[in-house]
Amino acid sequence: MLLAVITYLASTVSAASHSVRDFGAVGDGKTLDTVAIQNALDTVANDGGGEVLIPAGRYITGSLILKSHATLRLEEGATLFGSPNPNDYPIIRARWEGIETNCHRALISANAAEDITITGLGVIEGCPKVGQLRNPRGPTVIEFNECTNVCVEEVTIKSSRMWTLHPAYCHNVRILRVTVETTGSNSDGIDPDSCQMVLIDGCTFSTGDDNIAIKSGKGQEGARIGRPCEDIVITNCTFLKGYTSIAFGSELSGGIRRVHISNCTFKQGRAALQFKSRSGRGAYLEDITADHLVVGPEPLLEMTTNYRFNPDPQGVPGIAGLTRFSNIRISDVQIDAKQLMSVEGTTEKPVDGLYISRVTGTVAAGSDIQHASNVVLADIRLDGISGPHYFTNNVSGIGFKSAAPINERPSQKDKSLADAH
Repeated sequence: MLLAVITYLASTVSAASHSVRDFGAVGDGKTLDTVAIQNALDTVANDGGGEVLIPAGRYITGSLILKSHATLRLEEGATLFGSPNPNDYPIIRARWEGIETNCHRALISANAAEDITITGLGVIEGCPKVGQLRNPRGPTVIEFNECTNVCVEEVTIKSSRMWTLHPAYCHNVRILRVTVETTGSNSDGIDPDSCQMVLIDGCTFSTGDDNIAIKSGKGQEGARIGRPCEDIVITNCTFLKGYTSIAFGSELSGGIRRVHISNCTFKQGRAALQFKSRSGRGAYLEDITADHLVVGPEPLLEMTTNYRFNPDPQGVPGIAGLTRFSNIRISDVQIDAKQLMSVEGTTEKPVDGLYISRVTGTVAAGSDIQHASNVVLADIRLDGISGPHYFTNNVSGIGFKSAAPINERPSQKDKSLADAH
């Protein structure tokens, strides 16, 4: 149902096509081509729309602004590479780790634009030197703010120590057949942030941090802005390597809801799906579905309400600051991993409605489930576990055919001694 909602994208006007070479861009890997490329983009904007072509070559550029009704097309063999000079990225206000703050403007930026496209078989690469900047934050590679009808397709995007593709407060976003390659902490692949109607299809990820991280602001500021990330579809993607494949949060104070994941392959990371929050975030994570997944060696699911990173000095106080997790449905999974799942709700707001069905494969250890109600486990056939399949605490539901209290789980030390004998 969600896919049907977001398949429409208004066509970008493309009557006129302009090569950046015609505006003086050199593409020799030495010359700073910012002015020439921006002049081409401005010409398209002044004409009411069109296409800017990046021919084969290596173009060094500072921050560029993409405006309404424009297509930026990179030919095969073309690379846009970010300038190493921080002064080539003006300071703006943008959301970073859940808070609006001063940031260097992205390598490719758009604000309040509509019907914009980045496409082609070329490469867009952020410079590691400026990616590692903090206070103010370094430039992301691509950042859209308050934009409508956005498409990024086929390109390869690379970054180091900084988020790669960050649509914030956007509506109707399509990211298709994109390859993301990053290194270092904070080098997330795609971060939909308080967006509505997002399709991520046919993409491949190998990152130094989360492959995809769905966000909606942090603490009292995120709750006050109150813009959820919702109606997200992730299909036909391959997650090769990352800290986590698909993360929900930890910045989710505006809420996350109606996310559907299907026909994806998950390999190396902390978990295929990681739901992460901490006291002070508040809000909700609800109506999440996932099906037809191939998982391993990473676990299928990790859910934590005590995430230890990215603290919040202005969190939502009291019980309202505890995130509500509800209606999470996962089915048709093939797995070969160390564990199926680890789930930890809170005593005040237990996870409500966790449905996992039709899972086959091999796991090395039983799953941990704490503080959860209305859990349904159905048709789960797993080999490789010696001992209970589930270790539980304050859990209600059905399908626990082989379970023990969580305090009976062998410690890692006990397990090592048992393995030695």
